[in-house]
Amino acid sequence: VPPVDKKQLKDIVSYEAKQQIPFDLKDIVWDYQQLSEQVPAAEGIEIGLFASKRATLDHILSDIASLKPRLTALQVSPLAISNLILFDRQVDGPVIIINIETENTDIIIVDGLHLWLRSITLPTVDADLVKEIQRSMEYYRSLTKEDVHFKTILLMGNRFKDPGNVKFISDNFTYEVKVLKTLNNLKLSDKINPDFLNENLANLSVALGLAVQGLGLGRININLLPPEQIKAAEISKKKPYAIATLGCLALLLVTQYCGLHIQINHLRNSYNYHQNVLLNIKELEKKYKSAETLAQANKSVLDLVSSIDSSRFFWMEMLDKLLSLIPSNIAITSINSSWISADTFQAKDMEKQAAKSNFFQAKKTGEPTKSGSSRKLLLMGIKGESSEPRMGFIEENVLKPIQKLTLFDQRVPAFKNVEIVPGSCRQVDRKNGWDGCISFEIRWIVKSQDEIQSETQSLIPGTSTQAIKS
Repeated sequence: VPPVDKKQLKDIVSYEAKQQIPFDLKDIVWDYQQLSEQVPAAEGIEIGLFASKRATLDHILSDIASLKPRLTALQVSPLAISNLILFDRQVDGPVIIINIETENTDIIIVDGLHLWLRSITLPTVDADLVKEIQRSMEYYRSLTKEDVHFKTILLMGNRFKDPGNVKFISDNFTYEVKVLKTLNNLKLSDKINPDFLNENLANLSVALGLAVQGLGLGRININLLPPEQIKAAEISKKKPYAIATLGCLALLLVTQYCGLHIQINHLRNSYNYHQNVLLNIKELEKKYKSAETLAQANKSVLDLVSSIDSSRFFWMEMLDKLLSLIPSNIAITSINSSWISADTFQAKDMEKQAAKSNFFQAKKTGEPTKSGSSRKLLLMGIKGESSEPRMGFIEENVLKPIQKLTLFDQRVPAFKNVEIVPGSCRQVDRKNGWDGCISFEIRWIVKSQDEIQSETQSLIPGTSTQAIKS
């Protein structure tokens, strides 16, 4: 067509379509592609005009009815192959592409920006096919009026999996003959087996060309989908956005209405609202005071726990070392612990223990005791049975090791007032008589952290208890 402005190009192409297509345009679906750029000194613009009967397209669309709502383009096989070849840089100079399908053969000539197509009903590789290829080449040379030098014949289709067919084409032409086996400009997903793709690449050229066009990367963008189908696809594509827009608008109106309704109710009930707020504040104040009182009541217990050992691994360390020093012929039957107060014991027991080892006498640990509260100590004890029926064995192998037991990296024993509970040692009677075992019970008091620190400081030369307390 003559070089005209892009706005006038469509009208000129429409006029040419009426002249060139020998059918009523109502029965035809057609589209055009500008194949050459507009150059000031050029005689005209090269336009590719492509058309198909509507009945043929309707038959194709009926076969893929399930895909119809998502269908956006319909392309002919030779143009899809051309898009793949041009995008994947499979050609360098004029090339002849031979694509043999089940019922026909496509002859495609790609020469830079020029493109020429021909389909023949000859799906076999024989002398007739060679003649048709040579005839197509000569006809193309007559159209271009130039000395065209073809370099390559590119073969596609299932027929060219047979090496004999490839050799037949090579023997009848002096050009380089090759089969499409690799991709140059397309990257494969990790989910695709590259060996399988390369083996079947010659059969997938049309599908890959359609994919290139679908991604907007094809040089040829012909679409032979009927106009009403294109409009339906565009409406279907825009329908979710329209529904979302209406939904957002409705949501906005509902939100505004709810907001106004809430504000009106808030203004109507402001007095009751503020009264409820004041009541909630008073209730929270009562709960706060109650929690504060409870915290103060439990503060002494918390302080006592922290004074014994601030490490959360105390019990694990103590039980691990305690059980590790018990001989194999002694069985521990129970381990118990409890918080005790020296004030709860009878005066007789107090005097007896004080005279013996100062067992339950409360000692100051550097922290003053609050008036009205008694000093609490952690009392622990174990009960066991020894197959060695001698008190000396229990004293030597259980009592003394417990007296010397240290925890963590401490340098002084962790326990004090370690003793065998009077009257706890006795023979163990079984149903079948005495088996030579005796039972015993040992108890002790766990030193507080302050006591351990005080004793540790006293081990340092030149440090006295008075200096530490001061």
